Amino acid sequence: MSGIVGTPRHPITAQVVASFADAPPRLREVMSALAEHLHRFVVDVRLTPEEWRVAIALLTATGHITSEERQEFILWSDALGVSMLVDALEHDLPPGATESTVLGPFYVPDSPMREYGANIASQPAGDPAWVSGRVLTTAGDPIAGAELDVWQNGDNELYAVQDADAPEEHLRARFRTRDDGTYGFIGVRPVPYRIPSDGPVGRMLQATGRHPWRPAHIHLIVRARGYRTLTTHIFDSTSEHLDADAVFAVKPSLLRAFVRRSADDPAAPPGIAGDWYSVENDLVLAAGTAGEPADDGRTA
Repeated sequence: MSGIVGTPRHPITAQVVASFADAPPRLREVMSALAEHLHRFVVDVRLTPEEWRVAIALLTATGHITSEERQEFILWSDALGVSMLVDALEHDLPPGATESTVLGPFYVPDSPMREYGANIASQPAGDPAWVSGRVLTTAGDPIAGAELDVWQNGDNELYAVQDADAPEEHLRARFRTRDDGTYGFIGVRPVPYRIPSDGPVGRMLQATGRHPWRPAHIHLIVRARGYRTLTTHIFDSTSEHLDADAVFAVKPSLLRAFVRRSADDPAAPPGIAGDWYSVENDLVLAAGTAGEPADDGRTA
């Protein structure tokens, strides 16, 4: 590698790149490019020693604030658009397949498995919402036995992992599709929320004049044998911040209407009392090898 086109390579950069000569091919490619781009950044902005110390302090603080419940490194990736860029490069989907989006920093594996129609709220958390649809192939055929891994926030803007007053399994669950590919559960209508802004990422947002808000959404991971695992959102089509998501994750194809229903609506699912919302959301999987979501750093 002779350096980035148009940028003279500093002798130090050449030494660092040469040090990876004996690494395995893909690792050598990644580390060499990392050194090239990082060194070019330092040269282009003429990074000062004080700025370098601030950057190291931010990374150190990121490590200190990261825990089993909070992944500040993923938050950096999300807030800088890296998560969505990696996602875009990875997912070259066939026509009709549901688009993917970010995993986010609040995913917790091994949510409880629940039956069709179950309520995922362990305590009051907002306006009830009946979430239903089908999991389909790109040819429109139903996929039976697909697993939906679901999690969302409540009307206090918090996910269960953030909320000391909520049970661990609050507003998260897994479901299996029925023989006709259908799924359905009772959640709550999500609300916009702020990504954690009391740490290094929050300081970056404040310093650069950016806001920490995400539009209202529900997370889903869909897994089925013989199909590519899908990590996606259901976005409320009337939510605030759709045009300025703090993590750049909104895709128009993922917007859905949450329709208000009255208490006496005959279509009300069992377990819903009072006014409620419904949202229909089919999920179309691309054929391929099923995989697990990326390790989020909270669990072994």
